[in-house]
Amino acid sequence: MDRLSSVLSAFRPKATSVTSLRFSHQRERLSLSSDSSYWLYLISGELTLTVQGNSRTELKEGDGAWLASGQNIDVFLADGGQFETSILICKFDFGTKALNPLLDLEWQWIKVEKVDDIAQQLLPLNTLLLAESLQPRCGSQVIVERLAEAYLVQMLRQFIQTQKIQLGLLAGLSDIRLARAIVAIHEHPQQAWQVASLAEEAGMSRSVFSGLFKKTMGMTPMAYLTSWRMRLAAQRIKSGDRNLAILSDQLGYQSEAAFRRTFKKVIGVAPGAIGR
Repeated sequence: MDRLSSVLSAFRPKATSVTSLRFSHQRERLSLSSDSSYWLYLISGELTLTVQGNSRTELKEGDGAWLASGQNIDVFLADGGQFETSILICKFDFGTKALNPLLDLEWQWIKVEKVDDIAQQLLPLNTLLLAESLQPRCGSQVIVERLAEAYLVQMLRQFIQTQKIQLGLLAGLSDIRLARAIVAIHEHPQQAWQVASLAEEAGMSRSVFSGLFKKTMGMTPMAYLTSWRMRLAAQRIKSGDRNLAILSDQLGYQSEAAFRRTFKKVIGVAPGAIGR
């Protein structure tokens, strides 16, 4: 399995809405749910987005911004709102935020400018997405949602290939050496991995691997292994898999008691509380 699919096969994104908004006032508020992720694409005009007054980015026509987690954003129009300003908002559900490793970092946003190579790679899909969303026809809702999901996967792929993100899971997957170890964890979470065996997967010495992993991922290899196992467990429990003895064995735990203790420590609640 490739490095991005190893994540998305377990935590598959779903487009829940694709809408366009027009701004007419010099200052407006855009409220985006913290439980969802967003792609914002400026169709026309020019604006500045700010969060809590201390983080800002400027978008011109054709620019976009990826938000791993929504937040309240202040929107300031350029030139006092003299020109029409409209934005496409794609909303994605990755599942519970606490369970998805792609959403670990509280990114303010990742900006993609119109002239970026990433934007050029996304151009064909972007053209289709805009055409279907701005001029709805029979079946457009279904088409737009699927196009948005394909767009997101392509964008994440480009983030990895261009090393756009410097910290977290996507950063780890951007390093081909770390990616080999990360994918090994994703594909075989039940294996009794140790730092030495993961370093071997990466083709690195143990000390160099450990240092690079923590610097890039923001946690140690064993902490990530535990986190991945518990997130998989929570996903499966939510889907109706309630036999914890079997589940703990399949995820590499020698006892159900040890599994329960680790689950509560990582997820914050007991396994039985998931899905209630």
